Amino acid sequence: MGKLAQQLIQLDKRALIQDLTQAYADEWFAHYNYFFASNTVSGPDSPAVIKLLRYKAARALVHANRLAARISQAGGTIIPKLDDLSQHATDKPFKLPENVRDLDGVLKAVLDAERTSIRTYRRLCEKTAEKDPVTQFLALELLAEAVEGEEQIEKLLGEPAPEMDGR
Repeated sequence: MGKLAQQLIQLDKRALIQDLTQAYADEWFAHYNYFFASNTVSGPDSPAVIKLLRYKAARALVHANRLAARISQAGGTIIPKLDDLSQHATDKPFKLPENVRDLDGVLKAVLDAERTSIRTYRRLCEKTAEKDPVTQFLALELLAEAVEGEEQIEKLLGEPAPEMDGR
């Protein structure tokens, strides 16, 4: 990052990089989980859910790339090995139902992941407010997308779903 851009970050850069790395790891897991689910669900309504899951998988990868760029700009390095992602991710597993025909269960797992993203990006927005406008802008964009995703999934479910514990 350039000298003046470095001065824009007025908070602990190491803590910022840790927060960005957690979000990065979460997005990689979201990418994998949505892609995996898109290849395993079945049932009469599954084509629409598969399309949604593949879209969400692609968006999660875009988010991971944007976060990786910001980590680099802030002077950090992205996680070099996929095996190491779990050490940095939010400790909340993606909980698919055992029955892959349970599309409501799949959507509830996706909804829970969206809510985790909302909490992560809201926290990042709060931490960077007036201290790192570039990261705050990125977090706001990702937060807005997660809020939209939560609303979309709730509409598909037809009702707000309770929080899941991921286990």
